[in-house]
Amino acid sequence: MSMNDRRPVLRDQGGFALVSTFLILVLMLTLGSAALVYSILDLKSTNHYNTGNQAMYAAEAGILRGLNAMNVSGVNDFQNDVVLKWSSLFGTGAQSLPGYPAFTYQVTVVADAVNPSRRGTVTATGTAPSKARRIVRAIVQKSSVGKGHGALYLAADSVGTQFSGNGFDIDGNDHDQLGALVPGGVVEPGIATRNDNVTSTVKSSLNAQQKDNVKGLDFSLNPLNPSVVTTNGPSVSDLDQMINKILTNPNVVVNDQGTINGNATFGTVASPQITRLTSSNVRIHANRNASGAGILIVDGSITINGTLDFIGWIIVRGDTVINDGYDAGETNTL
Repeated sequence: MSMNDRRPVLRDQGGFALVSTFLILVLMLTLGSAALVYSILDLKSTNHYNTGNQAMYAAEAGILRGLNAMNVSGVNDFQNDVVLKWSSLFGTGAQSLPGYPAFTYQVTVVADAVNPSRRGTVTATGTAPSKARRIVRAIVQKSSVGKGHGALYLAADSVGTQFSGNGFDIDGNDHDQLGALVPGGVVEPGIATRNDNVTSTVKSSLNAQQKDNVKGLDFSLNPLNPSVVTTNGPSVSDLDQMINKILTNPNVVVNDQGTINGNATFGTVASPQITRLTSSNVRIHANRNASGAGILIVDGSITINGTLDFIGWIIVRGDTVINDGYDAGETNTL
């Protein structure tokens, strides 16, 4: 056989090409599946993050609403006024956010084991879609010194005050029903305010002879400093809510007298009452006496030229004027 008789041998490569194509296809499918899985996981992670935040917002809303319910009702004893009344004060079931029925919160309260009357825990559980759930807890405590509403509380964000004469006394120290100082009693501000601007305004309205007439928390004679303290208490709208709730009591005694020319009694220590004075300007004339105990709500303004001896809250929606000179020679105005 000669060299010229040799012919090249052709081999079929189709099988190798098929295997390579299949491997590439498997690789592409694997990469595509992995990308799809990661996309799904990313979507789930984003969704869980969003719903988790929504549940947190719901829990925070529950905490704020629970605290507001306490403030509107008023708290003297956390165990008695909050824990024991929580079902009627707030409710024990889950509540939804207004306009967002898928977001709910449930709020519970527990009194502190050591100091149940002044301290407790508020727990809000918020839920959202995708079984999202968040819990927010707040420890609340009633202040044991000062920082309350004071002997006189100014709820407005800005005020105009005028003090005339030196015949007035505003005392935030604790006194008993006969007026005697209670040793070791709670000390409140003489005048409590909403913000530092009002505090500054009130202090600047007092002259050197008047400053020692306002006693209580932070009061001192040397240096002379009147007891006027910023407490960030309830606003006018907050007080309006409290008043409206108080006035739903069926035993409120309504008095429409504009002037008190004789003696008047608005409840006693043994039998306190809620009294509402509806006149636009109530005037207690000089040499006349009014006394009472409980809560006195004045819809308009009140001018006191005589004596008002009251144990409890006096809430005046208008102006408070003490000795305006109409019935007496001296003028003391706040």
